[in-house]
Amino acid sequence: MAASPLRPASSLRPACALRPASPLKIVAPPGRIGAWRRRIWPLAVMGALLLAMVVMGRAIDVGRHLEAAQGWTETLGVLAPAAFVLVYVAATLIGVPGMPFTLLSPFLFGIGPAFVVMVVGSAISAALGFLIARYLARDALAERLAGTEGFARLSALVEKHDWAVIPVLRIVPIAPFAVVNYGFGLTGISFWRYFGWSELAMVPMNAVLVLGAGLFVDAATRGTASWPLLGVAAAAALVLIGLAGLGRRALSRG
Repeated sequence: MAASPLRPASSLRPACALRPASPLKIVAPPGRIGAWRRRIWPLAVMGALLLAMVVMGRAIDVGRHLEAAQGWTETLGVLAPAAFVLVYVAATLIGVPGMPFTLLSPFLFGIGPAFVVMVVGSAISAALGFLIARYLARDALAERLAGTEGFARLSALVEKHDWAVIPVLRIVPIAPFAVVNYGFGLTGISFWRYFGWSELAMVPMNAVLVLGAGLFVDAATRGTASWPLLGVAAAAALVLIGLAGLGRRALSRG
């Protein structure tokens, strides 16, 4: 029987000495971490927005800026809402975010008229974006989007769940407003189905944003807030949450 070769003494260390002891780590299951993050981040975003509004209200002379903005509308008179809508539509069609316009509108017109202005402006912009993509610039836009995984998935979802995907994309800003409008124009959905499902989500969305901005103005300038308006804003927010929940469940089922 052949003798085994001798190993150097350094290789005869006990196994426990080969690897330094690592501190004990407790790792939560990935599923629980993901669910916890999904629940916390909306609350964190809302808290950050509220904090920013409070700080802005204390640091900026809101009343003075409000008077300057209202002076612009008084100069235009009855044409001010129409001019605002035209500027909003032109800006959003070229990709400018519409959120600043929505938040500015109650400063200029008051809460009630601002809501009407934003419903009209967002409806016109959504309709024109769809029609431009469908009839005027279809080839150019299709050439840029053709073959992309995102557009292919959007087309498939609209084909099967248009009632779910359109409101969800209006509520959750996954893509810019103009991109969503142009993208839907390249799908096979009819204009009136697209427009109807869009308005179902955009009307309460405008209510939440306009009423929220208006309530902030009242709180910053007068130190009070209208409880009825706050109730309407909360009801609109519940409608949006319900639409988003129904849409997500439908889309998760494929």
